[in-house]
Amino acid sequence: MVISPLAASDTEEVVKLARINWAESRFQWLPFDDTKIRANLIRMIEAPATSNCAIVVRNHAGKLVGYLAGSIEEYFFCRARIASSVFLFVDPAERGGQAAVKLVLAFRQWAVNREAVEMYIGVAGGVLVEKTGRFLQRLGLRLTGGNYSLWLSGPEASEPGKVHTGPAGYLRRTP
Repeated sequence: MVISPLAASDTEEVVKLARINWAESRFQWLPFDDTKIRANLIRMIEAPATSNCAIVVRNHAGKLVGYLAGSIEEYFFCRARIASSVFLFVDPAERGGQAAVKLVLAFRQWAVNREAVEMYIGVAGGVLVEKTGRFLQRLGLRLTGGNYSLWLSGPEASEPGKVHTGPAGYLRRTP
């Protein structure tokens, strides 16, 4: 397995993997937008040393089989920095090998090089949640909470069209 930063020449292969990622995830009811993905990838390529991380992994035959996209930012309450993954994906045919390990270790090094004090990898896509959790724990990450979501519209919405206002009407529907 070979790890490298995302290059412009990798864009179409990552878009193909992103489509597989989307199709198996809980996001599959949302439209898949190749153009938006390409634009996001190009943005990440153009600013790799600042706040964006985009890493790909190729198998021994040279085929791109996985990617990790992440970012780094300061915590809300202090100047210390946290590196967070946006997506970590390995082609289903390549799972169980070293691809995901290499991606996570490369992301860790990227975060250390940018003086992050913490690396965060969420499991929000709804795919192999328990297995992914066990994998991340074997790499030294600790379970620190959970991902919670509520679809506000679409077929998965619990109450389509209703906005929960919370305490004292804090949230309101905007025109």
